[in-house]
Amino acid sequence: MGDSPDERRSKEIATEAPAKEAETGKGKKEKKEKSAEGSKPKAGSQRGSLTKSHIGVPLGMGAPAAKPTMRFMPTYRLESKNPLNKERVENIIKAVMNRHYNDEYMFHPKHSLHMAAQVSEEIKNRIKLDNYDRYRYIVLVTVGEFLMQGLYSMVNFLWDAEKDGFVTYSVERPSYFAVCTTFYLYYD
Repeated sequence: MGDSPDERRSKEIATEAPAKEAETGKGKKEKKEKSAEGSKPKAGSQRGSLTKSHIGVPLGMGAPAAKPTMRFMPTYRLESKNPLNKERVENIIKAVMNRHYNDEYMFHPKHSLHMAAQVSEEIKNRIKLDNYDRYRYIVLVTVGEFLMQGLYSMVNFLWDAEKDGFVTYSVERPSYFAVCTTFYLYYD
């Protein structure tokens, strides 16, 4: 009579298990499955992380270990060892844009999307090859067709006016336009 509800449930389960085994005739296999289920935490259990299922499992056999994030120690340098050369970046942008968006190029909405992505990636990679120290780059390429429409664009940043900046270059043909804006941001 002094049994708690949990103890009563466990006694009922213990008496029902042999009867079910006799009916199904499966025996030990079902017992093992039920005992394995009993050791697993229930869905509503808040102590699922305290089970012993993960203890003693080598890293190679269980879940992969999370990669630690890279953290760099501060250098307290306020200037770049290899500062960005704005004229060099302008030359890179002009060369890539003129090579891709020339008189042979025909504007097509789907093709232009992929072409703009490739051009922006190529510009970014060519700028990165110059190994400017501590700079991040954002390359934005916009391509549109001239159909008597207007286009207004505005970008707003919070940046250091001495170290950060942008370079823009546009190509205009009778049927389309292409504008590339590259932002370079000093990263401590």
